[in-house]
Amino acid sequence: MSSSTYSTHIAADDRLRGVVLLVGLALALLGAIMIAWLPVSVVGRILGLVGWFSWSGRELLTYWRVYGRWSGLSVAADGTIEVQGGGCRSAARVLPGSLVLADVAWLRIRADNGDQWGELIAGNHQESEEWRRFQVIFRHLNAC
Repeated sequence: MSSSTYSTHIAADDRLRGVVLLVGLALALLGAIMIAWLPVSVVGRILGLVGWFSWSGRELLTYWRVYGRWSGLSVAADGTIEVQGGGCRSAARVLPGSLVLADVAWLRIRADNGDQWGELIAGNHQESEEWRRFQVIFRHLNAC
């Protein structure tokens, strides 16, 4: 007797991805303001700003690149994740720091090809069967 695999597909929302990028940019700018106000020498502030903009710029560019590459993910009951986009598929895993609530989730994901990013996703647990499956799978995985 065969059974169908319990899984779900979640499509990425470009609006939520835009929110993540805008918030990241805003936080990068706020961090720069805080570094500029530090009570250290001008050289120390310049070095701090260069380091901060290098790190935050790299993170934002990574998210931009990854968001252009991957458009959705499939999650199986055993915790196996596959990201899809542009006709390509890659196995992935959820990293610590992920959070799934009733109508929103923040997933930290690492694909087998090396891409690592955060994905903000939302769904309606009262109307969407896919979203309910997603929540059930993650509750099961976190219970282990």
